[in-house]
Amino acid sequence: MNQAKRVVPGPLLLAAALAVMPPIAAAQKMDQAAMARWAAAKSIHYTVEGVYSGEMPVTPTLGGLADVVDRASFNLEWNLPEMKLLAVSAIRNASAEVGKLRDREPKCFPPVLKGPLELTVLEVGSGLGGAIDLKVERNYPNVEVAQFCTASRKPVPASKKVDVVSMMVPSPVMMAMGVPGTKELAFSADGKSMIVKQGNWSWTFTPSVTKPK
Repeated sequence: MNQAKRVVPGPLLLAAALAVMPPIAAAQKMDQAAMARWAAAKSIHYTVEGVYSGEMPVTPTLGGLADVVDRASFNLEWNLPEMKLLAVSAIRNASAEVGKLRDREPKCFPPVLKGPLELTVLEVGSGLGGAIDLKVERNYPNVEVAQFCTASRKPVPASKKVDVVSMMVPSPVMMAMGVPGTKELAFSADGKSMIVKQGNWSWTFTPSVTKPK
């Protein structure tokens, strides 16, 4: 099992953002009512929606790439003061959209997939420093890849690979404080959601003081 690189935990990200934010601008954007609402909540409920969009190998070892769009979603209950995971809802995984099959060398024959190529979030658990750990399984189907670029194709059997992806849980207090976005953390235009960007994944966290229906 491969351990993915961990992102910067929430408190460090907040401290870094505050260090570069002009005090007057911060005060102008600060939402005192929202800050009080989040501070008073015993726990925060997040609706989390993830989208993978980008290049992905079609086998664990041999040549062959595809453009993949895949989605997963779940709900979290989070103790904000302690930065602790309390509960996770059932995880919902969509079917992947796969296109632009190609060899790593453009002149070579593209691979032929004999089944679905999927990214599946298996489990969400507690991580370190205000993070959660996601077990993400890559499901590789039976694939035929070109031998010697343009010769007959060679079959590659189906296989699976599980990675552990560590991801910060962003605090809604950062939205209320008017903290500026970064490459790793952005805020929706309506000010209701936070988007954590990690590799080809984008995770949208929508917080609430009440449990989603």
